[in-house]
Amino acid sequence: MTRSNWNTQPATGEWNTATNWTPPEVPSGKATFTRSSQTSISFSATAEATVANIEFAEDASAYTFVFGPSNTPSLTISGEGVINHSYSQQSFIVAATSSGYTDPQLKFTNSATAGGDNVFYCAGPTTEQGSGGGVICFCDHSTAGSASFKVWTGAGAPPEHSTVGGEVSFCNESSAGTASFTIYGTLGTDGDTFGNVVFHNTATADNAAFTNIGGTVSGGDGGNTQFYGDSTAAYGLFNNRGGTCNKANGGDVAFDATANGGHGHFYNHAAKAAGAYGGVTSFNNNPPSMTLQGASAGHGSYFNYGAREGEEGGGGHIEFSAKYGSPTAANGCFVNYGSAIESKSSAGHTIFSINLPTDYYPTAGNAAFWNHPGVTEGAAAGYTEFSVYSNESQADSSGASGSTGGSNVPTAGEGTFFNLGGYSPKATGGYTVFSGTSSAGSATLIAYGGSNGGYGGRIVFYGESSGGAANVQLFGNGELDISDHTGGVTIGALEMTGGVIVTQLGNSVTRLTVSGELTLKSTDVSFSFWTSDSAGFEFNRAYTILSTSNLSGLSAGHFSGNSLEGVEPTFSIVGDDLQVTFVKS
Repeated sequence: MTRSNWNTQPATGEWNTATNWTPPEVPSGKATFTRSSQTSISFSATAEATVANIEFAEDASAYTFVFGPSNTPSLTISGEGVINHSYSQQSFIVAATSSGYTDPQLKFTNSATAGGDNVFYCAGPTTEQGSGGGVICFCDHSTAGSASFKVWTGAGAPPEHSTVGGEVSFCNESSAGTASFTIYGTLGTDGDTFGNVVFHNTATADNAAFTNIGGTVSGGDGGNTQFYGDSTAAYGLFNNRGGTCNKANGGDVAFDATANGGHGHFYNHAAKAAGAYGGVTSFNNNPPSMTLQGASAGHGSYFNYGAREGEEGGGGHIEFSAKYGSPTAANGCFVNYGSAIESKSSAGHTIFSINLPTDYYPTAGNAAFWNHPGVTEGAAAGYTEFSVYSNESQADSSGASGSTGGSNVPTAGEGTFFNLGGYSPKATGGYTVFSGTSSAGSATLIAYGGSNGGYGGRIVFYGESSGGAANVQLFGNGELDISDHTGGVTIGALEMTGGVIVTQLGNSVTRLTVSGELTLKSTDVSFSFWTSDSAGFEFNRAYTILSTSNLSGLSAGHFSGNSLEGVEPTFSIVGDDLQVTFVKS
């Protein structure tokens, strides 16, 4: 392989011109750069070039390598890669409109590296008003090193293509190393065009850092980082920023196929502007369709921030939408922070949902979820939600779908859910909610009491949702709310150190059945009774509100509840049932 030095005074900036090199031969081995009068290097649109190494000497000028509009690699780097010994930043600018990651303009193969933190790469369109963007591709065992990358797209609407804008792709077993990536979203009216960093096959994000900038135009997407195949986020750091104008989407990390979150850290931030959406991490929201399993959150840590410090838009969030596979939260840790404003969507949240008909369903696996309270009175609390919707029968206000999905529904699996009470007067506690035909599975659901006059955390069952074999634990003024359920809820076990059970009385009593043990660690079990004008509630009628096999060890004096129309409740134990009557003369 040939080794050549870039001339100090070349006739042009054309890489493919032999006379610009000494000896006069385009290098295929090592290309060395020192000082030169030509520091803008261009490449032929019709001839492909391959080099093993590009090396910059200590006294090298600051060079800019420009890769123009071609559908074949203008340059393939196949050896050691890019090495910069100088104090100057070296820049590689890919400005093109590509047809996809299989047609990059700059390609790294074998074990080549993109270089250190004094090397900069940019993938985007030819002009700001242009469409699409060029592609940098890492193949085999190549790595992005510790270089810096900017990925963006133009304002123009692209023709049909298989890429979404400027793109950096990792294929085979390639790695993002410890590089840093800043990825930008839509600039024009085509909201589906955005900068993209994509992992295919078994590629890894390694220890790299990714910032997906929120959308800056109405209806536009933010920057995206996507994982396909069996790729992994490994130990990467991901910041997804919220949109900055009305209806703009936030930055996005998406796991599809059987990709996984590894041990990554994901920070989904709230949107600055009212009507904008927060940063998001999603699972199986995009093709391809999977036969069995779907994407996994792995052992990742996920943080969803509510609107704070003047933010007015949607909160950071996570979606296990199961549109193209059955994803799992696996062993992840999920933290949903409350908001400083009223809108529910402004809080940090995690959603497990399906839209019927579908063969897919998401599960919380063995993950841990922390739902934090709202900041002040009236502010939205962080939450985790399990929902089932139907294309034929849209959900009502409680989230009920009007159609069941069999046993394959969103489930809390064996996850653990910590719902924290408010820290300030009348602040709303964090909560976990089940609606439609979703299931609590075998999860542990904990609602802690509030402090300083704050409301407790909540566990809520709506519609036809199932309590499964869940273990529910209530503390202080933490709540288990089944009052809007269609009939009644069965759970596996109930442990109460304080706590409140919220239920509805009338023609359809929302009875709580505990198939296992009811454990009291306080002297009082408190009920909050609710009725409506159409509920058919009657005074002097006994309503069964709780059933469990170990009621015989308790007395009616262990139970209390609120009055209705000034009438106090009277409790009685009949076999395995607890009944309440409001005796009115």
